[in-house]
Amino acid sequence: MTNKPERVMSVAIISSFAEDRLIFANEKTECREGGPALFISNVFKKCGIPFKLFCGEKAIVEIDMRNNIEKGRVKSISKIITNSNKTFDFALVSTLLNEFSLKRIANFNCLDIQGYVRDGSDFGKKKFFDSEELENFDIIKATEEEIKYLSKQRVSKIKLLLLTRGSNGFEIIQNECKYDFSVDKIYSSDTIGAGDTFFAAFCIKYYLTNDIFQSARFATKTVADFLKSKEKK
Repeated sequence: MTNKPERVMSVAIISSFAEDRLIFANEKTECREGGPALFISNVFKKCGIPFKLFCGEKAIVEIDMRNNIEKGRVKSISKIITNSNKTFDFALVSTLLNEFSLKRIANFNCLDIQGYVRDGSDFGKKKFFDSEELENFDIIKATEEEIKYLSKQRVSKIKLLLLTRGSNGFEIIQNECKYDFSVDKIYSSDTIGAGDTFFAAFCIKYYLTNDIFQSARFATKTVADFLKSKEKK
């Protein structure tokens, strides 16, 4: 994608920044800037698309990096309030927990379900989530593990489900049709932010083209470049 979008649009990003506290073997820790808001906004900036960001105070997240498994728990979080009466063209919602009361605020709405099924009290813990608002979203992203915490009846009503499998690729389910996509395996010291980057890139391209294949290619390349950039730092 060029640095200029194909058409002008008003965009809302509803998400949280975080201080990520990574825990390694021997209790070694490292602090980094993180949170889905950071990685999603970076994709929009690279695409040259202006946006309005709604977020609360910076959260604190602990991420267990031991045993080559990235599992997080949220130590502190604040509510997100969208104090705007404007209806946007395009909105992305990606939270750490349920800090935003889920609702549609744009003509085209995208949701990463990660925060709503995250318990947050312990590393990697999940909880069941359900809301009629899920049916008002045009794209919903989830991992294979996260989708288990939504009702099958609700999942069947999702307009476009972006189901990610990490290094094993991803699946798109739309109008009862399933499309499988593979990804190149890229070595990276960690994958923090990869899901957020992939989600943002896919949703942007799909909104602009209404083409799942173009969107899949763009998202795959964007996240590959993101992971490769981690090794250059």
